[in-house]
Amino acid sequence: MSDNQFVLAGDGWVQVTPCGEFPHAGAGVTQVIDREACDRIAADFNGRKADANFPGVLVDFDHFSLDTEKSSEAAGWISDLESRDTGLWARVRWSDAGLAAVRGGRFRLMSPVFPPPSTCEDLGGGKIRPGKLVSVALTNEPNIKGGRPIANRKTEGGGQRSEDGGRKTEARGLKTEDGGKGIGNRWSDVARAASLAVRRAKAEARKLRSEDGGQRSEDTKTQRLGAAREVVKRELGEKRSTLK
Repeated sequence: MSDNQFVLAGDGWVQVTPCGEFPHAGAGVTQVIDREACDRIAADFNGRKADANFPGVLVDFDHFSLDTEKSSEAAGWISDLESRDTGLWARVRWSDAGLAAVRGGRFRLMSPVFPPPSTCEDLGGGKIRPGKLVSVALTNEPNIKGGRPIANRKTEGGGQRSEDGGRKTEARGLKTEDGGKGIGNRWSDVARAASLAVRRAKAEARKLRSEDGGQRSEDTKTQRLGAAREVVKRELGEKRSTLK
């Protein structure tokens, strides 16, 4: 069986965000995601869900829907949202592209988008508590860290549950990413490095294109993307060897 096959939780639930306090450098605030915040967000969602024309909450790719110059293509739509002690959980109706991206391991984590700080509850000291979920992105570089992967690597037994925390995966034939040694999500580290390398290459290409009409930027982009691919191939080979 190929190492690049991933399996979603059998009960269909994925973690949108864990509970905790998470600094948001861009907004200059700390987002407080506690049980009260999760309860409010779930209640707001259920209120909107009662509308017959409510499509669900958008799940996009890397927050592209927030950039008018990029595609707002859906990776899926959240059809159910639930507040739990471990955070906010959702059921997603995946699009064909979103399901392929998750099962192929191209995206492992989720990143929620909350309303502007001015519309959230002000807790003082630069802390805010959101009460609504605007959208969610598939990403490998979420601002909110510590969330559980959407899918785990599939082995002969197959299958997983959304909240077993990896404690029972070996018994069902699903290998944990760190072999139970607490090393961490090494595959996500590789994916994060790959995504960062590609983003830097594209940013450099855009900068050079504005300076020289495009030719040199395309050459640089090609060179950087090629180098990024080689690094990722090498690291993926090392991870496979380590995880065998």
